[in-house]
Amino acid sequence: MNWLHYLLQVNLYLVLFYGFYHVALRKETFFHLNRVYLLGAAALSFFIPLIQSTWVRAWDVTERVSEQLTVVYVPLTKVTTATPAQTAWPIGMLLAFVYITGVLVGVARLSLRMAYLGNLLRGKHKGEQPKQAFSFFNFLFVSQDLPMRQVILEHEYVHIRQLHSADVLLFELIAIFNWFNPVLWLYKKAIRYIHEFIADDIASRQQPSKEAYAMILFNEEFGVKAVPIANNFFNQSLLKTRVMMLLKERSHKQAMLRYGLVLPLFLWMVIISSASLSNPQTFKRIAQKISTITRPEKSKPSKSARQVLSEAGIDVSQATLVSSTIAEELQAEKQARLTDSTNQKEEEIFTVTQQMPSFPGGQKALQAYLAQNIKATGAKGTVYTQFIVNKDGSLQNFKVLNETDPKLATEAMRVLRAMPAWEPGRQDQRPLRCYMILPIRFE
Repeated sequence: MNWLHYLLQVNLYLVLFYGFYHVALRKETFFHLNRVYLLGAAALSFFIPLIQSTWVRAWDVTERVSEQLTVVYVPLTKVTTATPAQTAWPIGMLLAFVYITGVLVGVARLSLRMAYLGNLLRGKHKGEQPKQAFSFFNFLFVSQDLPMRQVILEHEYVHIRQLHSADVLLFELIAIFNWFNPVLWLYKKAIRYIHEFIADDIASRQQPSKEAYAMILFNEEFGVKAVPIANNFFNQSLLKTRVMMLLKERSHKQAMLRYGLVLPLFLWMVIISSASLSNPQTFKRIAQKISTITRPEKSKPSKSARQVLSEAGIDVSQATLVSSTIAEELQAEKQARLTDSTNQKEEEIFTVTQQMPSFPGGQKALQAYLAQNIKATGAKGTVYTQFIVNKDGSLQNFKVLNETDPKLATEAMRVLRAMPAWEPGRQDQRPLRCYMILPIRFE
């Protein structure tokens, strides 16, 4: 799995988890459970793509999802007119550059906000904002002239005791590394709402009623600028929702059953992850390759003893008496041939690799080839074909996966069998045998 594949999966799961929260959990008053859910959703989104379960991969539904993902990787090829091949663009390097630039901008932005907060805590901006009420980890700042200061202190102590600043900082970092995903901004907003709901719920217990506590929020003059990163007691953007949730009737215990629906969602994500991962044997082979590269090599003569005798016209393959060196060479060659034969028989065929097989010249060249070679059959439809691309680029085992007009299937098979060799699929620059699904649309 390359970095882009991993990053896309993480953001897909972040979107799905938040979508479930927004639809099923957002309006519930189980504030602590909602906090745990959002933190768990963020952690699982990064963990699920790393799950490699052969048991899950063996499920029928996982195999079907894997086939569909493979189809997604290969766009439909329309048989229309020939188009010239297009030079491949290093899209991977471009994406990496844009991504890293976004991360660096996010890190710089967070650093500036942290520096501002640090200066504020050291009193350098004290004259700019005479009224303040915020906390950050164990740092607490509440202006002496604020009315109902004790209630505000109790509110901020909740943030400090429950480490709400750690949640805020965590989602800030996640948003930096996933800056292209707008859902992360919703996560940041949701976790701040939950922090305020929790603190308001606890602090309001010190007042005669929740309505009296709500009046504290409304009676203060809202000319105070919110402090970045910190937990602000007076935050105009959150005020209306805070008061509504404070006065809302508590959710019934039966509503907690909704949290159980997270399990099917989690299971579906594991299936997607298992279906999209390449076979775990890949990692074992990579480790063997690294071991081979790092293993010290023994010095070898420029030519073997057998090569010297062969060049002299002496055939030693049937000889009765040969030197120990030649005997070892003959035995090693025989063993190598047996190993190669066994490996070829047991060699695995992959469905997903870092670099999928491709037609020489790319997708445009493939469209041109099909347009020039497929003959009209008088029928319309899409034929989903499957074949194996070997390590040397040769093709074999052609199949039609869907029920379609026999004329279309026959014509598709005829043209595919005559195709030139492809560029093989690769994992860490190592060629592999791969399944390829090619949908062909006849128009």
